[in-house]
Amino acid sequence: MIHIDFQGGAHGNYLEFVCNKIAGVVEPGALPFNSLGASHRKPYQSPQIFTAWHYSYTPRSDYPKLFNKIISIQIELDDLLPLTQISLLRAGDHGYDNDQLEVDTFNKLNNKNYRWVLEQLIDGFFTNQIRRSYDEVKDPSWPEVNNLDDFNQLPDHIRTECLKQHGLVLLELSEENPDCPRSVLREFFKIGFQYPNQQGFITQQKKAIYSSEDDVYVFPFGCFYHKDRFLDEIRKVAVWAGIPYNCENEISRLHDEFLTRQLYQNSKQKCDQIVESVQKKHPFNSTPTMLEEAYINAALGWDYFQ
Repeated sequence: MIHIDFQGGAHGNYLEFVCNKIAGVVEPGALPFNSLGASHRKPYQSPQIFTAWHYSYTPRSDYPKLFNKIISIQIELDDLLPLTQISLLRAGDHGYDNDQLEVDTFNKLNNKNYRWVLEQLIDGFFTNQIRRSYDEVKDPSWPEVNNLDDFNQLPDHIRTECLKQHGLVLLELSEENPDCPRSVLREFFKIGFQYPNQQGFITQQKKAIYSSEDDVYVFPFGCFYHKDRFLDEIRKVAVWAGIPYNCENEISRLHDEFLTRQLYQNSKQKCDQIVESVQKKHPFNSTPTMLEEAYINAALGWDYFQ
């Protein structure tokens, strides 16, 4: 058995399917794609040789010990935009459109795949925000406020003065207040793109530490979106795994099917073109999504999209 270790959205299930297909485990002509384009349908006709899971990204009590032969799908800084987009869409088959993430944000992120994102978002933009904003305008005679419920219980004249006279901004992200302002989400993801070494996917990857006794093949995430690079890596994997590779034409056709289902494969190129147009003061026709706006703002170093 060979384990494939990957973060949610990094196409680990697709790579598992491809590798098992080479090993003769997959039904001839079978495709793994579900309605979202994720490779979660696996019609194996015999015990699989490759198995994929978030081994290094899940509490150790939830998965078996890794075998000594491991394919580790790893990302580079340039992969952060497409991985963030595809992860929101496909990890856990949630199907979240990142351009609509401001609607019901708390409940969309409150699951095992994205709870770490939710916790970072709340900690960075919501924890103590109401209390801090209120304390800046508070009269000494006014009651203390720690959250939105406290604020809503204030006398009408205090609430009116805070909102009308002082323009108090009240932000709370919770089950009772599940929507997150788009501007906050854009700024949250912008910070991740500005400081990529501190971004969640990168910090999670740094925790994936393997034993010196493990035989680890590093499979680059970026090659999934470039057919020639992908096929080249698959040839190398077959040699590394010691399995014959006699079906490249079939894998080539399969990867064509894969690429037709990748909504964000050209997203970074699109954003880089917008950044260049803005810098040269040229018009552009593309309409970026919220995550693309965050990436563009980070690349420009200022808030072009507000």
